[in-house]
Amino acid sequence: MKSGCKEKKNINHCNKKGSYSSYKSVINAMTRGEKEIINGCKRGDQACQEQLYKDYGPMIKAVCYRYVGYQTEESKDLFHDIVITVLTNIGSYKSTNSLRSWIYKVAVNKCIDFLRGQRLRRTESTDDSPLEYAAPERIPDALTMDQLVQIINTLPVNQKLTFNLYEVDGYSEPEIAKMTGLTPTNVRTLISRAKQSLRKKITAFLGKEIEIL
Repeated sequence: MKSGCKEKKNINHCNKKGSYSSYKSVINAMTRGEKEIINGCKRGDQACQEQLYKDYGPMIKAVCYRYVGYQTEESKDLFHDIVITVLTNIGSYKSTNSLRSWIYKVAVNKCIDFLRGQRLRRTESTDDSPLEYAAPERIPDALTMDQLVQIINTLPVNQKLTFNLYEVDGYSEPEIAKMTGLTPTNVRTLISRAKQSLRKKITAFLGKEIEIL
């Protein structure tokens, strides 16, 4: 039987260069052909499963690199685990959100579970002393996305996790607290510490001070 899934070009773009900003505006837009892929995957159509892998694999991989580590064995293993989870649970997908948005959420949640299973609460002290947020930092144009991801992955686990959830994925502090099991105060403290650490690391990497907006 002929598959209803046709290969599409330029469906998925995970920016590798540019500013480190929220992906939400990208992932919420409905992708053409999603219905064919969803129905085909539900039927177990191999061509549609392969199309889903081609279209959304780069996005899943980018999430794994940001949360778990850049091109590490752990992030690669988690990537394959997420793909299997998506294909296995495609029947639970509801059309209220785009397929891209649903897959993105699955990927983020799997990364959180992975980090929680590692050392979410014991990597560092998270006292309840609030820190003041520094002004937003502008990422220099000379810094590529790949370089920035590698620098972010040098942060302690809790800082990396809360920074990604807050600054990249746009979750609020209460939402992050609920997702991670941390207190809202700890979340705020960790984000602040992450920003301070990143400023120092990026300055050292570039050999010059970065601008503060």
